[in-house]
Amino acid sequence: MGEAHLFKRKSLLVILLAAIAFLGVLFFSQMNRIIYQDLLDHAGLSTDTRVLATKKHAGITTINQKLAQHPKLTNYQIQYRQPHSKEIFVYGTGDFKTLPLVSGRFFSDSDFDSPVPVAIVGQNIAKKLYTPTSQSYLKYGKRYLSVIGVVGAKKVSQLDNMVFISTSPQQSLLTKPLNQLQIHIDGKPKLRHLPVFKHIFATNQADFLFPQSTPFVGLAWLKEYWWFGGALLLISGLFLVTVEFWLVLAKRMLRQAHFYTDDASGFYWRELRHFAFFAVLGIAIGGLLGAWRLYILQYDLLAILLTFNALLCIIYYGFRLRHTLKTIRAKT
Repeated sequence: MGEAHLFKRKSLLVILLAAIAFLGVLFFSQMNRIIYQDLLDHAGLSTDTRVLATKKHAGITTINQKLAQHPKLTNYQIQYRQPHSKEIFVYGTGDFKTLPLVSGRFFSDSDFDSPVPVAIVGQNIAKKLYTPTSQSYLKYGKRYLSVIGVVGAKKVSQLDNMVFISTSPQQSLLTKPLNQLQIHIDGKPKLRHLPVFKHIFATNQADFLFPQSTPFVGLAWLKEYWWFGGALLLISGLFLVTVEFWLVLAKRMLRQAHFYTDDASGFYWRELRHFAFFAVLGIAIGGLLGAWRLYILQYDLLAILLTFNALLCIIYYGFRLRHTLKTIRAKT
C-alpha cells in the first residue's frame, strides 16, 4: 500500500512539472512568433544588426568596391535604403541571413559581383509583375529587372510589400550618396569586424537596429515584452508551488523515515537525489513535448530556461527539505 502511494506521488510530481513545463514552452512559443514577426517586418534583419550613420558623400558602388577588397569581411549583408522606402538595395558575401521563400532563390555571391542587378520581391508585389514568359520582371524606372525570387510567410507582414535589389562593386540603381541613406549591416551568426566596417564607412556611430530588444537585456525589452517577463516569473512560481505541494504530500513519509534512520545526512541526500531525478524527468517530458508540438525559433534559449527552472526546483527543494527535517527533529 505504501509503495502504491509512493508511486502515485511520483507520478503526480512528474505530471504536474510536465504540465507546467509545457505551459512555459507555450508562452515561449508565443514570444518566438513575435520575434519572427519582427524579423519579417524588418526585412529579415536580426537583433544584432547595426545602423551606421555616415557623412560620406560616396556612392554605393564605391563603398562596395572597398568592402569587396577587404579579405577579413565575410558572412554579412548590407541593406541600403531611403527613409520610409519599401525598396531595399542589398550587398553581401558568404553566408548571411535570408528570408522565407515562396518561390525562386535568394541572392548569391554571383549576384553581388554582377554588373546586372536582379530583384527579389514580396508576395504582394509578385502579383503585379510583368510576366511575358516563365520569367517575371519588375519595372524600376525605365528598365525591367529579372525577379529571381519571391519572399513571404503565412503571416501577413511588411515583408509582403518589400522589394530587394542587388548591388555590386560595379553597379547600383540607387545613386544617392551614403549620407542620405539608411545603412543596416547584419552578420551570421553575428556581425564580426565592426571596427573595419566603421572605418570603411568613415563613422564612429554604429547603433543597434533593435536597442536591447532581445530577452533578458535592458529596460527596452521589458517595456515592449513585459507580459512575457511576467509569464516567465509565473512559470517559475508554479514550479516552486509544485515543490511545496510535494513537501506537503511527503511530510508523513519524512517523519517516519527520519524516525527510523540515524544517518540524517545520508537520508537528506538520498531524498534530494530522488526528487531531482523525477523533477528533471517531468520538466524534460513537458519541454520536449512542447518543443515538438509548438512553434520554436530559439531552441538554445528554451533549453537554458528549462534547465534554469529545473535547477531552481532542486535547489529550492534542498533548502525546504533541510528546514522540514530540522523541524521534525525539533518536535521529536
